[in-house]
Amino acid sequence: MKARILFCTAAFLAACIPALASEDDTLSFRKSFSLEISSGVQPLHMMASPALTEELEMARKGMAFVKNSDTFCLPFTLTEVWRVAPHWDLCISEGVCWKVIDVVQYDSFGVDPQGKPRYDLKKRSPAGRKSPFPTFTLYCQARLIWSPKWKVTVYSAVGAGLFSTLDSVIGVCPVPGITPVGLRYGGKHLYFFAEATLSPLATLGHGGLGWRF
Repeated sequence: MKARILFCTAAFLAACIPALASEDDTLSFRKSFSLEISSGVQPLHMMASPALTEELEMARKGMAFVKNSDTFCLPFTLTEVWRVAPHWDLCISEGVCWKVIDVVQYDSFGVDPQGKPRYDLKKRSPAGRKSPFPTFTLYCQARLIWSPKWKVTVYSAVGAGLFSTLDSVIGVCPVPGITPVGLRYGGKHLYFFAEATLSPLATLGHGGLGWRF
């Protein structure tokens, strides 16, 4: 009798578990790892660039950054993503942002009593473009996956990070981050993503490519 009950129970479970697994994320879930390469809109902390020490060094040469010029910024981020649960990703991002600014050269008119050049701040000419120190970012975040079964995945995220430059005056500064909504689309391995974010990585918009292992 007991053997018959065990046999019937085993047969019932064998029939039910595959059907249940297709409906229950916790049974069909498999942990995964992804790498993402991305870029976005200039991070807010890049407004502090160039640093004061860089501007002083330029001033000694009779040069200056034109901050209200057509500044060009290039943020680049590499992110490691761990899918630790059906609805959760944990991410670590390493980012770097370059900034290219117009530079002007002031005309010189002799030297001061210490032998240093004098510069006429009313007479200047373009001197090309220059990149101040790049800014480096380390950012940790948790993503809540709202639709793990959809081909177009919807998620939100929150995190915190640090940014620093090669200039010791700025040092290391903590920065919070939030991503109200992000979209991810792709196949088994390659996927594209785009998100609205305010974080150490980017301001307003951010996106790129990912590869799932």
